[in-house]
Amino acid sequence: MNDDSIRVLTLLDELEELINSSSKMPFSEKGIIDVEMAQKIIEDIRMNLPRDIQQANWVSREKDRILNDAKGEYNKVIMSAKDQAEYLVNNDVIKKEAQKRADALLSEAENHANYMKLRTYEYIDKLLYDMQNDISSVGTSYIQPMNDYFSEMLSNINVKVNQNRQEMKSLAERVQITEVPAETEE
Repeated sequence: MNDDSIRVLTLLDELEELINSSSKMPFSEKGIIDVEMAQKIIEDIRMNLPRDIQQANWVSREKDRILNDAKGEYNKVIMSAKDQAEYLVNNDVIKKEAQKRADALLSEAENHANYMKLRTYEYIDKLLYDMQNDISSVGTSYIQPMNDYFSEMLSNINVKVNQNRQEMKSLAERVQITEVPAETEE
């Protein structure tokens, strides 16, 4: 795990600590946090995340560059083979030998281009695999526990609000019961 990933994890810990240490509002589970501090932590997270994204972009650009280099090399070999073949076309025996040689060079260039592509794909796959593992680790270690905490907190708030509603309904029913006999006496 690189320094940027460790920095993001540290910032997520700070944000979680800010939330956990927040003052609670009376008669509620809602907390009061320092908005400026929370925004600064989120801003720091954003500044540190793009490095992984930039690395993925670099990998993509590097893949394209390597493929273009391989194509350029392939084209140079082909052009060289064609030029040499045209030069040797004057003689039938030389022409046959030149054709064999051109075919061998073409095959070698194609094999080399395919080898370069395969190595590039393997390299990119390894980088993406490592990045995928890092992202998964962050999600499992930090994001999912925070999500679970927020879900539980919202569920508790909902239960309390529902209890308050039921209590208000009960009080309203009692008021209605006490008002009904007073209306019938008139």
